[in-house]
Amino acid sequence: MQPFVTPRALATNEIPALIEDFRRAAANAKEAGFDGVEIHAANGYLIDQFLRDGTNKRDDAYGGSVENRARLLREVTEAILSVWEPGQVGVRISPTNPFNDIADSSPQSTFETVVEQLNQYGLGYLHVVEDRTDGFDYQKLRHIFNGAYMANGGYERDSAIDAIESEQADFIAFGKLFIANPDLPERLRLNAGFNPAREESFYAGGAEGYDDYPSLDTAKENTN
Repeated sequence: MQPFVTPRALATNEIPALIEDFRRAAANAKEAGFDGVEIHAANGYLIDQFLRDGTNKRDDAYGGSVENRARLLREVTEAILSVWEPGQVGVRISPTNPFNDIADSSPQSTFETVVEQLNQYGLGYLHVVEDRTDGFDYQKLRHIFNGAYMANGGYERDSAIDAIESEQADFIAFGKLFIANPDLPERLRLNAGFNPAREESFYAGGAEGYDDYPSLDTAKENTN
């Protein structure tokens, strides 16, 4: 990890400019020809910090109740929907991921409320980072949400197929596997092996670990 500055709470009057940053980024993506955008409200980053009572200690309209803590996510979503059609927008959440020292005293009720609030927008999908060892009922979120459900978290080929066939999810997203395997769709199709991810290169800066993992074709060439 790289060094970082000590954060401070946003002043209430700074939040509108932040929301405009999200809207502008969404507009830039549309102008660049993207098919859609995903709002990153997961993994301990800013929107997630607002959602959790372990980090959100605000006493203004953005703190206190779950409805208030989710206000930033709603306002960002509404700003982005001024640019994109709802079906082209998704939201990513990670109810129990402790990354960046994030925590909540009642993640099940917090994120059930968050998902219920997102339903008003008719979004294309909900992307959920799952930790299937923590007792959280992710299927409750799937049934609450009125759009497509994308699951992520430790899936490989067989477990992904099982999740789709058993209707636990509509889509499966891969993170580390895609970082380490530039041709992941082909590897999944062929049931080929995977390159192991070099986690020491994550967030390290520089090119190492960014685009130097071998594809299946490269591996074959190196063994001939």
